[in-house]
Amino acid sequence: MADPFSIIAGTAGLADVCIRFALFLRQAKNGFQKVDKDLEDLAKEVTALGSVGDLIKRSFEVHLAGVTDVNGQQTLSDHWQITQATLAGCQDIIDHLNELITKVLGSGGSKHVKTGALRKYLRQQSKEEEFVKLRQKLSAHQIALQTSLAAVNIIYTRCSQSTSIESFSELSSRIQGLGADLQSAVDLLQASIELSAEKTLVHALRSAQKIVPLASLNEYFYVPQTVSSIFTGRKNDLDILKRAFQTSTPGKELHAQKRFVVYGLPGSGKTQFCCKFASDNKQCFWGVFWIDASSSEHAKQSFSTIARIAKVEPNERAVKSWLSSLGKARPWLLIVDNADEDNFPAEDYYPEGEGGFVLTTTRNPTLRVHGTIGPRYYHFSELDENEAVELLLKAADEPLPWPRSTIESAKNICRALGYLPLALIHAGKTILIRLCTLQNYLSFFEKNWTRIRKMRASNDTRPISDANAAIYSSYELIHSGLLAKGTQASQDALDLLKIFSFLHRQHIRVDIFSRAACNPRLELLEQNRREQEERITSSRPKLNPTVAQTFRNLAFSILICLSGLGSRPVLPQILRDALQSGSFDELRLREALKQLFQMSLIFANPDPNDDSYSMHPAVHLWARERPEMTIADQAVWCQITATVLSQAILLPPLDDEEEDQIYKRDLLPHIIHVQRNERIIRAKLLENQESKTRSWPPVIQPRLDRDRALQLVKFSIIYTQSGFFEEAEKLQLQVAEFANRMLGMENTRTMDIMLLLSYTYWQLTRGDEAANLQERVLKACVKVRGAGDLKTLQIMDMFGTSRWAQGRIPEARKIHVTAVEGLKNVLGDDHVDTLKAMGNLGRDIGKDFEFTEAIDIQLKVVPGLRNKLGHFHLETLIAMDNLAMAYYDRAAFGYGHPGDLDHALKLEQEVFEQRKEKLGREHLYTLWSGLNLARIKGMRGEVDDALSIFLPGHAIARRNLGETHFAVLLGKLHYGRLLIYAKKYKEAEDVLKEVIESHEEPRKAHPDRLLAIFSLINCLNLQGKEAETTTLLEELTESTKALFGENHAWVKYLLDPKNLWKEPGSYQQRRRSEIGCIVLARKHENTRV
Repeated sequence: MADPFSIIAGTAGLADVCIRFALFLRQAKNGFQKVDKDLEDLAKEVTALGSVGDLIKRSFEVHLAGVTDVNGQQTLSDHWQITQATLAGCQDIIDHLNELITKVLGSGGSKHVKTGALRKYLRQQSKEEEFVKLRQKLSAHQIALQTSLAAVNIIYTRCSQSTSIESFSELSSRIQGLGADLQSAVDLLQASIELSAEKTLVHALRSAQKIVPLASLNEYFYVPQTVSSIFTGRKNDLDILKRAFQTSTPGKELHAQKRFVVYGLPGSGKTQFCCKFASDNKQCFWGVFWIDASSSEHAKQSFSTIARIAKVEPNERAVKSWLSSLGKARPWLLIVDNADEDNFPAEDYYPEGEGGFVLTTTRNPTLRVHGTIGPRYYHFSELDENEAVELLLKAADEPLPWPRSTIESAKNICRALGYLPLALIHAGKTILIRLCTLQNYLSFFEKNWTRIRKMRASNDTRPISDANAAIYSSYELIHSGLLAKGTQASQDALDLLKIFSFLHRQHIRVDIFSRAACNPRLELLEQNRREQEERITSSRPKLNPTVAQTFRNLAFSILICLSGLGSRPVLPQILRDALQSGSFDELRLREALKQLFQMSLIFANPDPNDDSYSMHPAVHLWARERPEMTIADQAVWCQITATVLSQAILLPPLDDEEEDQIYKRDLLPHIIHVQRNERIIRAKLLENQESKTRSWPPVIQPRLDRDRALQLVKFSIIYTQSGFFEEAEKLQLQVAEFANRMLGMENTRTMDIMLLLSYTYWQLTRGDEAANLQERVLKACVKVRGAGDLKTLQIMDMFGTSRWAQGRIPEARKIHVTAVEGLKNVLGDDHVDTLKAMGNLGRDIGKDFEFTEAIDIQLKVVPGLRNKLGHFHLETLIAMDNLAMAYYDRAAFGYGHPGDLDHALKLEQEVFEQRKEKLGREHLYTLWSGLNLARIKGMRGEVDDALSIFLPGHAIARRNLGETHFAVLLGKLHYGRLLIYAKKYKEAEDVLKEVIESHEEPRKAHPDRLLAIFSLINCLNLQGKEAETTTLLEELTESTKALFGENHAWVKYLLDPKNLWKEPGSYQQRRRSEIGCIVLARKHENTRV
């Protein structure tokens, strides 16, 4: 920010100069025989400028008083700096004017000027041009200062949002008015700069332009489609809904969430109406959000999209909790769109509490019971005839005024289309592009209508309602027009239309197709690179394969050869041409999209920064279920769509950028949709086959070959990264079974899919299954590739980490020692994989009570990863977390050095803040570091701070993970220990008992449960309930010795009576204890020497 003294001194200096100069001008003016207008105007300008300067001084003093809770602090700071420069410029100009007039008048004295005016006298002295320029500069600087004041007013008004007694709508209206004032000032300043091109003024203009967007209190506007420029009708409905939203019942609060339901036929304009309401009333809402409720899977993805805005975990519970927590200062609108299922669980989609406003669109009339305000619901069917005619003629772009014959032709068309908005829009587009005219449209429509009726009669398994058939007839006209063109663009457009119909209808990203064209080459290059790296780093001997392995390799090679003869991936022509030529023609893709967009078959995303398209549900269904689209055609295009999606996904490590992760999450609804259609098509084929009297030809079951297996693996990765672990497991099990059968466990590809499956098991909290699978893979890798091979060592490190998570610390340490030594030999000491393995080993060593050695290792890992990956890379943050907890453990278990807890606190605080920023406050890693930070603060005696960090995170973990998740149980364990620090023993006792009981087999002997038993014994002893500890102590003794052995340090610590009776002490006592421990440790070292 600008120096406070400079701003205040600048305004004071400007005020002083203005006062003195105005006084001089009045005296000078008195010396003329008549009042001079130039002097009078200049005096007024200088006086006004002084007033502006005084206002700026007072505004800045308000800012210094503590008004800091605003968005865009850096913008505000920059703005004050530029204001300071403008003040200095004003003072400089007035000084020049003063000097000029003094010099001119001083040459003859004002009393000698008998006639004429100042301007004439200046002309005589050859100073008129200089005078005019200074006047222009002064005027421009005054406008700049007024613009600065307008900008500051907006920022301070926004700042008052949380304390203002105004409603959000009133405050929003006021700030919009201020925004209009600022925009006018900006326009005036822009014009002034053209006359007086000064760098200071340019900076002032740019600064004010940055603040103009702050004149809107709406932070988020996320709707499924833009409002059509030809939106027609429903004005009265919009007005009634707005009044219902804004009106409260006099004398009492509405103790229910404000909800409204719009139900009706497909194509009746329900979603467009809601988008129009949201757009018209945007400034009444802090945020506008949208949920695709057409299926539970699509709803999950919509919640996941909102979660990215909220920075919470990508699930509906987290998002609804976030919306409920926003409060009255941040009102929101949630559009629950296309809730058409018969048993739609509406309550599952509505956030808790009374806040917010929910708009629901549905075809299901029973959902109208959920409306709570105004008329509660609207039933949309057809438009009024006059509105329908207006919409059709607007869509056809018929020139005004419309003659009676045009209106009559339009009425006939509207009647035939049932006055449905969507059908009318597409009819208008058909006329607009001259596929037919307003006069002969009905003849073309009737031909398509007759054809659809015939197809419907011959295909009872795919029924089409009369309403849909009317809409489909309009679409068929457009389809026929594209087909008749016969151009490359029109054919590509038809191919894209079919692919879009098997993708999810919303948010179809354009880069899906460009990535699908370019990714195969990238994958080939990566495969060659990895093979070359493996040849360099591999140390395995040339082992002779077994007979069985030789047979499997041969069989698989034959399979690859046969499957590849004369075949290529099933792709649309635009991608086949790209693969053949080696380059992708994006202009060709854009031209095809343009064809569909111009026909209103697709529409662009409302966000100009989001290069994606969407389809109306009726268009989406028609394109997939066209009467001429047979089940066999559907099977082919569904396979093409799946292949495009598969090629659009890169396997790790080619997709590690943050942008790639967002892209993958955006692919999830498309993968869900294409897989659902695969199942539907397969069921139809089976049903058709069973309905035939003959059983030949047989129904072809989906073939799992190499390409299909790769596709399933890629889809499973998308599921995993989106938190759909059960779906990922199903796909990975299919591929694992195929790979094991065709290639055997010793094949590298089989090992990779098994390791991927083990990761999924861990996410499903099935740790023992994960570890057992990793152990099988490790044994196979050692057998085939040798113990010193790079891949063997990497699997070994992974397996050691699993053993650590299982609580089998001694075993984990042995595995990690071997892995680290091997990785150092193969990759070197400073390779990222080596450093990560060292960090894992350091964690094992710390749990063996060798705290100083653990810290020494982590002190090598952290700078090494910072150097390789960056200071705040996610892997670096893991290492920093390990180092922080190594310091903590040394202090917590009585071996602390001075500063251990200080080091731990500084590191963990940094990790916690970085993870919140990078991963969101609800990510598991963020919650983990929050727990660790609370543990450190609790050990320091800052229990209140510790609980303020822990309790919100623990509530999130319970909500997202469930009560029995191991991370939640770990949190409860340390919550109990925090309560002991706070000397709330009874509460701690209840929590610790719950933790012990919640650990089921096979985690009953896990160190987390043993620590909970130890803590409970300690808690009971401190309450004088030692009689209740007998059984607990027996179990602790038996389980600890079984896990660690008789003489392990853990056994000695947990069974030491001093520790079992230890009272929580102050931080200062612990610091003294740390110093004493150092003295004892040094004596012990000297004794050993």
